[in-house]
Amino acid sequence: MITEQEISIDGAVRAMKKLGIGAIVTFIGVVRVEEGLKGMEVEVKDNAQAELEQLKRDAFDTFDIEAVEIIHRHGLLEVGDVIVAILVGAKHRTDAFRACEYLIDLLRINEAIRLKELK
Repeated sequence: MITEQEISIDGAVRAMKKLGIGAIVTFIGVVRVEEGLKGMEVEVKDNAQAELEQLKRDAFDTFDIEAVEIIHRHGLLEVGDVIVAILVGAKHRTDAFRACEYLIDLLRINEAIRLKELK
């Protein structure tokens, strides 16, 4: 999901817990504190949501997982704001961790979502 709204990590975890999954691994990317950094601008192309859905399908095809949620902000963000939340649910933690790392790596190189530092 791509949103301008603040990401509710608790809400995303609660939704996944309702599925009865044994392990939920999360990655939360935040606009970091760095000298001279005022914030971040997140630009999304028209195909960004479709790209996120494809990443999720790839993770399901590659790992033994039961649920994936990718929530990405767009627009202007301030230092400390959550940029992205990735949640992966599985029966066991190993595949959940591996799938989460896989998704983070693919998301970083995906050209449908661009991050621009504001200095």
